[in-house]
Amino acid sequence: MADLPTLNFADFMKGPDWRRQEVAKQITDSFTKHGFVKLVNHGIREDIVDGIFSWSKRFFAMTKEQKSKLIHHPSPDPQRGWSYLGAETTSKLWEGNKVGAPQGDLTDEKEHFDCGPADDNQYPNAWPAEGDLPGFKEFMEEYFKVGQKVGLDIMEACEVGLELPPGTLADRCMPAASELRLNHYPAISMDKLKQGLTKRTWPHTDFGIITLLFQDAVGGLELEDRSTPGTFVPVLPESKYELVINISDTFQRWSNGVIRAGLHWVTNPLHMKDKTEGELPERFSSVFFMKAHREVSVGSLPAFVSPERPAAYHDISALQFHKEMTNIIY
Repeated sequence: MADLPTLNFADFMKGPDWRRQEVAKQITDSFTKHGFVKLVNHGIREDIVDGIFSWSKRFFAMTKEQKSKLIHHPSPDPQRGWSYLGAETTSKLWEGNKVGAPQGDLTDEKEHFDCGPADDNQYPNAWPAEGDLPGFKEFMEEYFKVGQKVGLDIMEACEVGLELPPGTLADRCMPAASELRLNHYPAISMDKLKQGLTKRTWPHTDFGIITLLFQDAVGGLELEDRSTPGTFVPVLPESKYELVINISDTFQRWSNGVIRAGLHWVTNPLHMKDKTEGELPERFSSVFFMKAHREVSVGSLPAFVSPERPAAYHDISALQFHKEMTNIIY
């Protein structure tokens, strides 16, 4: 089991200065050690978390015909709408996935829905017809605003924990260009998994700044055990209201490799590791990909560059980096 701290984020948001600094340091220490941390009292209300799972189940229960009205056609652009089962191939994001894998396409067994800011005219959102799922658009737009606010609060905590000037990270996230995703992993047979060509999600890193995750009680999320690279340990869900956060590629680039992105995947839950027959139950999760404003550079920040540690990441806009990475997975 992953040795992740679970921290009370209210102590950062509402505590005295000494406690804010203490919690911020604990967050950045966990990010440095694991690439992950867990937060409670994070600012996303329980009714919103409940809504995430209830709306997710209703969305993915729609017919294929209904979901196809808002299909996301694979491209390097930010994802919008519904991506069908296996559309995204996370196996291409980590070279280690090729080691020992059988010949053939390495696919993901999940479908997902993605949306961005409500006022995004460059990459507008795609919503179900109102008669197909009334109220879904309004809920997701509210959830996006709350997720962006909490993401900015965590950026502020990272600034404090890393002793950066205020705004060093948070200012680079505005205006918003983040993405919100609902994931559905259908039930899958052990026989299919044993063939080695399909996983719920292959080991990979995300390419935003940080990722905010809520997961149901099924389990299966694992992060890399950095004491033994290439091996993974479970992140057991203790409560559906806890927020699991991982460092993503943009944070690694900004920090010049000081804080590395958290490698992770979704596999068999711990209690089903030894099962060879039957099937894994369906699983639901939601991720908020906190991202930099599209025109901001995602090269190494000056605060992390020195003669002893020269810049390892070149300047490139957040949008161009996003397109390069998205192009890999389609």
